[in-house]
Amino acid sequence: MPITGERSLRRSEVEPYSGIAPYYDFLLRHVDYQDWYDYIKSIMQSQVMSPELIVELGCGTGRFGAKFSNDGYTIVGIDRSLEMLMVAKTRTYFNFRVFCADIRAFSLARRADFVFAVHDTLNYQLTRGDLRRVFRSVRHCLKPDGIFLFDITSEFNINENFDGKTKVFEPRGAVIEWSNSYDRRKKLIYSLLTVKRRKEERSEMHLQRIYDIDELTHLLDMEGFEVLHIYGDYTFRSPKRDTIMINFVTRIARR
Repeated sequence: MPITGERSLRRSEVEPYSGIAPYYDFLLRHVDYQDWYDYIKSIMQSQVMSPELIVELGCGTGRFGAKFSNDGYTIVGIDRSLEMLMVAKTRTYFNFRVFCADIRAFSLARRADFVFAVHDTLNYQLTRGDLRRVFRSVRHCLKPDGIFLFDITSEFNINENFDGKTKVFEPRGAVIEWSNSYDRRKKLIYSLLTVKRRKEERSEMHLQRIYDIDELTHLLDMEGFEVLHIYGDYTFRSPKRDTIMINFVTRIARR
């Protein structure tokens, strides 16, 4: 039921993903994680022989980590949100571990065979310098023959499905409003998520940036990566005008 009496609500602003962490899986309950996982794993298996260590950047609530672990792989999940990692910890069984770090500056005790970042994690990097730091950190932790897979949301997706739109969700005991706007000049997406629960209201602003394929390819090259494939919407087809998510399969350049 919608929460009433808004004038008496205690309002506060929180860091992204802290207020919505307990509800995140509810917000994405429509997502077919198994199909998504099968695609990610198929990319890995086609490029890497017997991976010993997998790393997920922006692992969130750990849905993919749990699936990789359940299939016998060793995986590490990295996220900067402690609240999201608290949810992920409930899934860290077998060979799945998580730790809190900024993906622009992280290091590992041993190198990874496969690194991936999905669900527009890299769109949260607001400058080219931020993206380059992510790529640099990945290159330093990746084996010479390792693979780096990531996605980027497209401008078509934002214009078509988010700009100027508000969605309302009603998980048990709360109401969540998700409002979006897009600044085409700055290529910035503003997403305001407000959680109303009992007599409390918590808002968090998410900022993301749109990057195009040529821009990303150039930045990858500057950080010593080569692009093996660019796919659209978690298929093995090239992106089109109406592609929602653009998928990059890369490796350290062999120069």
